[in-house]
Amino acid sequence: MMQLLKIIFVITVISITGQSCIKQVDVALRNAPPILVVEGNITTDSVPYTVKLTYSGPIAYSDTIPDQYLEKDATVTIADDLGNAASLSYTSQGVYTTTDTNYVGKTGRSYSVTVILKDGRKYVSVPEKIQPAVPIAEINTNFVNQFDMFYPTFINVTVNTRDPAADENYYRWTFMGYSGRQTRGVSCGINCIMNEYCYVKNVDKEVRILSDAAINGNDIRNQTVGKCYVYTYLNDFVDISQLSMTREAYQFWQHYQDQQTRTGGILDPLPASIRGNVYNAANTGDITLGYFSASSVTHRKVILVPYSITPYLLQISAQQFIPDQYISCFDYFSNALAYPPDHQYPPPPGWENAEQIKVYW
Repeated sequence: MMQLLKIIFVITVISITGQSCIKQVDVALRNAPPILVVEGNITTDSVPYTVKLTYSGPIAYSDTIPDQYLEKDATVTIADDLGNAASLSYTSQGVYTTTDTNYVGKTGRSYSVTVILKDGRKYVSVPEKIQPAVPIAEINTNFVNQFDMFYPTFINVTVNTRDPAADENYYRWTFMGYSGRQTRGVSCGINCIMNEYCYVKNVDKEVRILSDAAINGNDIRNQTVGKCYVYTYLNDFVDISQLSMTREAYQFWQHYQDQQTRTGGILDPLPASIRGNVYNAANTGDITLGYFSASSVTHRKVILVPYSITPYLLQISAQQFIPDQYISCFDYFSNALAYPPDHQYPPPPGWENAEQIKVYW
């Protein structure tokens, strides 16, 4: 009995001592004022160019920006070093788009953006000169038998290119395309199912950059540019862009990558806003975020034709991504291409003359 009382006494003392060591600390929350964010570029592609204007602040969903963080009433202009300019018109979600289809970026010219807000504040970017394009020499692919509850197995896509020895080159790659997806479709009669498959647009959002500092004048080999996830037997339609960059643009995106890959260790530097190349023309203390770049670009469009994909592979890797309800594929997936009832899952337009690459499992 005495031993039991001692144990109870020790436990009580430890509990009281532990509670007395706990002290509530009220941490002051940082409420920084919103900062203008300018994101845009001009390239040698003859496509509309966009500039996105938003404000920094707490955002719950990356694909939806609250209305109070959108800049809708600005005057936005892109101009070159010869005085040729193009105005941009507001569309949605803070995005302004050029309307002059004849205004195309040219190699050797320098470009900048000017943003004038409704209150009269004027922001301009440091001019960027479009560097010469470097073509993609070769595209390679390989199956990666790796999948989980979030993604099925995938085709890894890489490129080879020859770096010019005479120039200081910086590269960026973008990757988009259409991949086949599947639903249970809709009934079209006895033992008849339609609209079961469709092509869904996918844009790779990972920042992929490279400096030729360590490989100047040599081959760039097996540079990963994107992934095509294998959901069905359908082909993948891929558009790879290889862009030139200025040293300043490369450094901006390198800082961005550094912040994205921090592990949160005690020796990591504190995260900070990455300043871009846009500034207030009348007040250098009024900083902005984001970057406006100018690049030349070369494209390669290819069709990836998968071989040796077995029903077993799709069963264990991709079956879980087929929705339970009976619904048209293009009604279920966003960014899917719709098609008429008499033309089941036609391929996306624009790849009629593209190279076909056979990919074997």
